[in-house]
Amino acid sequence: MSHTNRVGIGRKEVVEEEESLPLLGSRERDEGSESESKSKASVSGCVFSLSTTIIGAGIMALPAAMKVVGVSVGVAAIVFLAFLTHTSLEILLRFSRVAKASTYAHLMGDAFGSYGALLYHLSVLLNNFGILVVYVIIIGDVLSGTSSSGVHHFGVLEGWFGQGFWTARTFVLLLTTLFVFAPLAFVRRIGN
Repeated sequence: MSHTNRVGIGRKEVVEEEESLPLLGSRERDEGSESESKSKASVSGCVFSLSTTIIGAGIMALPAAMKVVGVSVGVAAIVFLAFLTHTSLEILLRFSRVAKASTYAHLMGDAFGSYGALLYHLSVLLNNFGILVVYVIIIGDVLSGTSSSGVHHFGVLEGWFGQGFWTARTFVLLLTTLFVFAPLAFVRRIGN
């Protein structure tokens, strides 16, 4: 449900449009919910949260990619991919206005039918699973160390507490999964 409020400020008229943002929720739904938290999610907060997540994962992979392809090809690839991203987002935004779609899944459903929406959900699931695997590998390497070519690089926990079952990769990743990833997976909205 989208409605427009017109607010006059001086000689200019400002149009505020209240959009349907399902990941952020609506105030009417949230006021009646069991958890009435004082902090409400904002669009800028969600954009900041997602941007730091995306940039963080990209920054971790960028040096290795540049080492493989070289600086000139790497910079050219970044510029080319930025152009493709800009173009695809512009096309998506134009089509979402025409289709009056409030979510990307709704947009895919309008464009490609129910199979398009299903494909979207599967691709999001696979993407999130892949990112989770990358984070688990990085956390395992940083906290419990790595061994390659007969050389062991100590992790943070091994440096602090010495070697033991509590610093073993399996134990550290089990605790990280249970007490960090699992609670984050059950957050209902990304702004919370």
